[in-house]
Amino acid sequence: MTPPVDDARPGESARPVWVFAETAAATAMAYLLALRLETSLVWLVLGLCLIFAGRRSFSQYGLDLRLCPPPLHVHALLGIALLSLYGAGHAAVSLLLWHKTFVLKLPENPLADLAREVLIVAFPEEVFFRGYLQSRWDLACGKPWNVFGASIGPGLLAQALLFAICHLASGDWSRSSVFFFALLAGWLRARSGSVLGPVSYHAVANLWVRSLSASFH
Repeated sequence: MTPPVDDARPGESARPVWVFAETAAATAMAYLLALRLETSLVWLVLGLCLIFAGRRSFSQYGLDLRLCPPPLHVHALLGIALLSLYGAGHAAVSLLLWHKTFVLKLPENPLADLAREVLIVAFPEEVFFRGYLQSRWDLACGKPWNVFGASIGPGLLAQALLFAICHLASGDWSRSSVFFFALLAGWLRARSGSVLGPVSYHAVANLWVRSLSASFH
């Protein structure tokens, strides 16, 4: 087995506590600005500014927008599994705990809604969390583990934790499930070297969540 490649430059390693402090502060700033300005584009602008500050190529931060491995059939299986598991969980909570009824309600303009999700939510958040944040950890602390063909490190867990905290801060406990999505998105970013895969999953998942929420009353 080929050992994972560590992209860190000589002398660039940093203590995890300092990397966490830096990325947590950046996340808190982006979150507060996004709330104040009422736009998710803050994640994109601040993420790109931090990436520029890192003085590295875009591809090292996952901004090489190519649909790389895994193969398309793996993407299809992962996507179906993700949507099915979330749908089953959402249905169980809505029916058993909240005693809601189900009436299927699909988006009136799914393509337009999907485009908005990609441009306004998924792409900005993926650039920040899986582009800047995960890469910042990877470049500083390395990627010592190999999971299903992806070289990963502490950055996978760090970005998932901060992603979940941001969603919990603006919602109820049920939004903690985004932690598991962030793990998948981080793995996809590591496996393909690009944020394009996570952006696609993110947008479709958001549209699926909106449809489910509208269907349970």
